[in-house]
Amino acid sequence: MSKRIVVVDDDKEIREIITFVLSRHGYQVEAVASGQQLQRLLLSQLPDLIILDVMMPGEDGYRICKSLRAEPMTRDIPVMMITAHDEDIYQRISIDLGAVQHMTKPFHPLELAEKVQSILGLKSYSH
Repeated sequence: MSKRIVVVDDDKEIREIITFVLSRHGYQVEAVASGQQLQRLLLSQLPDLIILDVMMPGEDGYRICKSLRAEPMTRDIPVMMITAHDEDIYQRISIDLGAVQHMTKPFHPLELAEKVQSILGLKSYSH
């Protein structure tokens, strides 16, 4: 059974890139544009990983991450934060809020796949 990943990013192009790359590596990927859409998805099935953009209109990725960590149902789902900001403080905040990984945009597709594979404990392979 393939691992399920949910991508939350307000940028449609980023959602499409991440979905394409991770689908090619055998993951089942769903992409949404907001924390509100993520909450609806979480009601039906919990993913194995959530990839969250930091900067989004309305509820930002940090708030969403904090609320995921506060809920017993979602507390243990690994979260990877992604942001266009490359200052160290953003990575520190991500880790402090409970994210297992932080990645700066733009990123190389293989780097994304490798980080996801390492989070999910899978052996690295390519197609």
